[in-house]
Amino acid sequence: MKGFAKWLIQLGVALVSIWLISGVPLLISGFQEGEFLWKEYIDKLKQLVESLFPIQDFAVEHYVGGWTIKQIPLFPNLAEYIEYSLQLLFLALAAAVFFALLGTFFTMLLKERARQRVKMMFYFLESIPDILIILLAQLIVVIIYKQTGVLISSIAVIGDERIYWLPVLCLMILPMIQLYRLSMLTFEAEERQLYVELAKALGFAKVFILFAHIFRNAIISVFFQSKKTMWFMLSNLFILELMFNIPGIMYFMSQNMSGALFLITVLSFFLPVFLLYSLGEWAFMRRLKRGGAAL
Repeated sequence: MKGFAKWLIQLGVALVSIWLISGVPLLISGFQEGEFLWKEYIDKLKQLVESLFPIQDFAVEHYVGGWTIKQIPLFPNLAEYIEYSLQLLFLALAAAVFFALLGTFFTMLLKERARQRVKMMFYFLESIPDILIILLAQLIVVIIYKQTGVLISSIAVIGDERIYWLPVLCLMILPMIQLYRLSMLTFEAEERQLYVELAKALGFAKVFILFAHIFRNAIISVFFQSKKTMWFMLSNLFILELMFNIPGIMYFMSQNMSGALFLITVLSFFLPVFLLYSLGEWAFMRRLKRGGAAL
């Protein structure tokens, strides 16, 4: 019960913080003119709350051609943008975690010299800019199409179509390498623990020790470290949507910035991520209390 109350307080503080930040641009504009518009700021916060209810009537202004104003409702238009962005984000996160752990698992099976070479290769790839990765991926698709006549993926969204695997691939590469590096540090630290030496002395196979013992202990640290990776992916999501012409909420918000849209967008990303990591933290902490991370 105490843990649930703490969770509610954390959620409440986060929601209030997001709400307060939504009105900050008004304060900044006032500071630029040498004024402190605190009354206007409070009115703006009230207006933001009022604009959200009833939620089915929520809409934002979209400038068409720079002059014509069009009302874009939350349902179904904005909700579809949000859904598409969330799908790309969580698919990329799942792929990054899976391939990072898979790469870590196979690297740990190698001998020390080969392991160091693989690690250096991945560390070098981490320095590649995300824009370059996207451009290379699109270029490879074009080259394959010119050579074979087979279009393995669209390189930009046209009309109402949706593309997934290529944007997900581009979004997950750098986070995967980051998670791989963190996973290797965690797995190698676990490998030096006494319980691993004991398991080796008892004659257990290296694969069994790695999967049954090191993995289940190290995955807890990897999970908590992946929070930073998630926010890194969010920063790259806008570039991805821009480069692939994806009708996602990040791209839409860049063209139609407003306090209400900012509030809706941040909440749409924050709530699923917060719930995901809260459930994961609860599950792992419950397991630790039961002694599940022991040999």
